[in-house]
Amino acid sequence: MSENEQRETHSRSHSPTGSIPLKRRRLVRSCDVCRERKVRCDGQNICSSCLAFGSPCTYMEPRRKRGKRHNLVDELKRENDDLKRENTSLRAKLRSLSACSLCAQPLSGPSRSAFVSPSNAPAPRTSVESEEQLDELASRFSQFDFNEFESKYFGSASSVSLADHAIAMKETHDGRPFSLHSRRPLYWDILPWEKEAYDSRPQYIYPPSDLVESLLRLYFTNLHPTLPILHRPSFERSVRQGQHLTDMQFGGVLLAVLAIGSRYSTDSRVFIDGDASLSAGWKFANQIWILRKLFDPTIYEVQMYCLLTLYALGLSVPQNSWLYLGIGIRCLHHRGAHRRKPDSHKWGPEDELWKRAFWSFIALERMVCVSVGRPISLQVEEYDAEPPLEVDDDYWDQGFTQPLGKPSRLSYFVCELRLCEISADAMRRLYASKKSKRLMGWDSVEWEQRTVAHFDSIMNNFLDSIPLHLRWDPDRPPQGVFFDQSAILHVSYHYLLIAIHRPYIHRTKLASTSLSICAKSARTILRTADIWFSKTQRLPVQTLIHPVFVSGLILLLNMLAVKRAGLSIDSNKDLGLVTIAMEFLEVAESSTRYQPAGRILDILRAVWDAQPNNQLADTDAYESGAADPAALEFPSIFGSGLNETYPHLGQSFAPIDASSGPQPGMSIEQLLADAGTRSPISIFEDELMAMWMAVPTDVAHMINGWETHMEGGTVLDENWFSVFGAPQ
Repeated sequence: MSENEQRETHSRSHSPTGSIPLKRRRLVRSCDVCRERKVRCDGQNICSSCLAFGSPCTYMEPRRKRGKRHNLVDELKRENDDLKRENTSLRAKLRSLSACSLCAQPLSGPSRSAFVSPSNAPAPRTSVESEEQLDELASRFSQFDFNEFESKYFGSASSVSLADHAIAMKETHDGRPFSLHSRRPLYWDILPWEKEAYDSRPQYIYPPSDLVESLLRLYFTNLHPTLPILHRPSFERSVRQGQHLTDMQFGGVLLAVLAIGSRYSTDSRVFIDGDASLSAGWKFANQIWILRKLFDPTIYEVQMYCLLTLYALGLSVPQNSWLYLGIGIRCLHHRGAHRRKPDSHKWGPEDELWKRAFWSFIALERMVCVSVGRPISLQVEEYDAEPPLEVDDDYWDQGFTQPLGKPSRLSYFVCELRLCEISADAMRRLYASKKSKRLMGWDSVEWEQRTVAHFDSIMNNFLDSIPLHLRWDPDRPPQGVFFDQSAILHVSYHYLLIAIHRPYIHRTKLASTSLSICAKSARTILRTADIWFSKTQRLPVQTLIHPVFVSGLILLLNMLAVKRAGLSIDSNKDLGLVTIAMEFLEVAESSTRYQPAGRILDILRAVWDAQPNNQLADTDAYESGAADPAALEFPSIFGSGLNETYPHLGQSFAPIDASSGPQPGMSIEQLLADAGTRSPISIFEDELMAMWMAVPTDVAHMINGWETHMEGGTVLDENWFSVFGAPQ
């Protein structure tokens, strides 16, 4: 009996009368043949269709459930609500758009979803909420049309996020969009006395147009290739159009650019009443309003803080640069520039400017932190912004597409950013406080060996990833702007190697390798700086000054330590490199108006002169009077004949030119095994290492610290003469 026949029999047997037929029920399902042919099934023992075709009447095919019926009205309501939210979001974004003409243009060409960046309404990706949810959060609160929430970033832990969840639940319950009818203007609008401070504007005074043009050219020649925070074509176009005359924020950026460009200018108009060269650019930087009373940070203000940081590094109180860095990074937090935008975001030129600004602050903060030994405010795991596009400024209006086969000038910046991330990790792990190391389990000897080997491996892998047009080859150096970028990248690499190995040059199992890497990296830095200046004959860039000083200092201390150990060494070569460092710093202090260059030059000279009996030079050289740096005959950075002076300049871009150091491709295990087989150098213990590790690192207090360290009677007697002997 078929399934349908059984149902009918069961239905008749349960009827109240038993003999009176009931109304025939609709069949629950059709047989397999009728379902396949899509015909009506009468559901008898053998349905008429199966009987006609001679097919078995079966019900083997599984039953399929019918889905929810599509409701056109509900769908239209949802689309209407989505359009309202999108319209509100667009209004909020239009109000916050910059006046920059370039930023008003949409991106053309292919989608840039592979390169994402924060913009006006941030929506970061988190493990708690999706990007779309946070983007909806920003849009929802922007519809209130008040300054407290417009164009700002709110993380998933904020109270605003909780309020958004409550509003969403209310909308679901009420079935209509949320509207804040009870908003009281007294508590939402800017108060009159605050608005007065907000509306106040400074009266900036700009130099003549010919000087502006000259300083802009100097800025974009000397600084822009290594820190591309600006977009040169649009910036110069805005200056020609006079935007700085009506836009205070853009005017602040222009004044900061003029202040930096003044450091490279010989025009007397950049000085204060023809005063000393150290006042170059001060009349421009001193006008800038550092912080408005009430503000929603724009791209111009963030750029201004970055440029002010660079200028302040050359002042007599360089620690002010730390404050500008902090303000700029907080502004970037405010706009959510440290987080990734959702895939649905529409990209424009202003997005790329925000990306450049964020990564410029990352690079600058890492450089300053390594130089002064201070902690980093934004760790690697706290941001997920994509790197800037490797597209030159000239191709922004061509769909952000770099021509095939044409190396990009932004490739250097991307490589430098990778070095910055390595340096941030190294600073946090290797220079952490004792408390942090104990909490993280970083205080064992085995951990130190493995960590140093790990960073050596990372640094070697970094070398393999450098683009060909940026690899340093002294015999065949890159041309044009790539020469500057390659040289500075080469110096930055070896400067970071010194920072990684410096804490461990006195440890038993790491002393030999770490000392070798520090000394050889110092020599490489000084040779590279010499080649760079000899070829360009330009004023030293700020990025090279501190690595040159540290390299000269390391070579001096290394020679003193080796002399004390009674080992034979040809110190004249290293003395020649130290002399090059002094000459480089002399040019920097007199030509670039960089006051700290004069300070660190005095320190380097003090270390040279402070050693008893002039132990730096060989005995014969000292007795003949050649130990005086002025009397020694060494090649000058102003001279030529570099290949004759340095026969090893043909070596490739690598950290070390001997088997004693890490080589590309070596694993961490190989590095650890290599370090463990080396014998310790006993000279780096006790008093000498205490002196080495106690060297002041804060540039702001360097002079006072070094005066105490090198000239204070008690300190000098106990630390210096006990190690190297008292003067005869």
